[in-house]
Amino acid sequence: MKYYIVALFDEETYQVISPIQRNMSKKFRANRNSPLPFIPLVGIENPNLDKLYPIIDKLIASYKSFRIDASDLVYLSEPTKSINLKIDNKGYIKRLSRNFFDTLSINGFNVKSFGDNFISLANLGYVPKDYKKQDVKLNFPDIYNKENFVKLRIKSIEIWKLPTIKKNVPLKSCIFKSF
Repeated sequence: MKYYIVALFDEETYQVISPIQRNMSKKFRANRNSPLPFIPLVGIENPNLDKLYPIIDKLIASYKSFRIDASDLVYLSEPTKSINLKIDNKGYIKRLSRNFFDTLSINGFNVKSFGDNFISLANLGYVPKDYKKQDVKLNFPDIYNKENFVKLRIKSIEIWKLPTIKKNVPLKSCIFKSF
């Protein structure tokens, strides 16, 4: 079974992202049962959960809640079959993802990295050929500032079994420290 470690946003951020998610889901005819937007960090194949939980707790202890910049470009990803929002200024989230990947692979887990970090907005049954290699520019002037970025706050990470179902029950949830 495949498990995913995902980063989640705070409530204010979800109120900012939800109009974008609804609009893109209608435009691309995405699955209506898509979960809340999230950032996939790593995928783990058949982990020993008793060994995994202490490692994650140890990794999360040194992090605090942080912000990322999301651009106004949306693209479709064929490998994940999802609608994704691009992230700019991804230093902190990239470091967190790389830290998970390195630590878990050193401890003997079969880990898969997603390469580039992105915000998964909705899931697709198939990727239409018209949109495969095309970025879609969003038009939400009330959300984005003049540089076409919106600041989003990451508050926690969770371990999910499947990131494709709406009522996803997290196996473990870790909330970052807030200052």
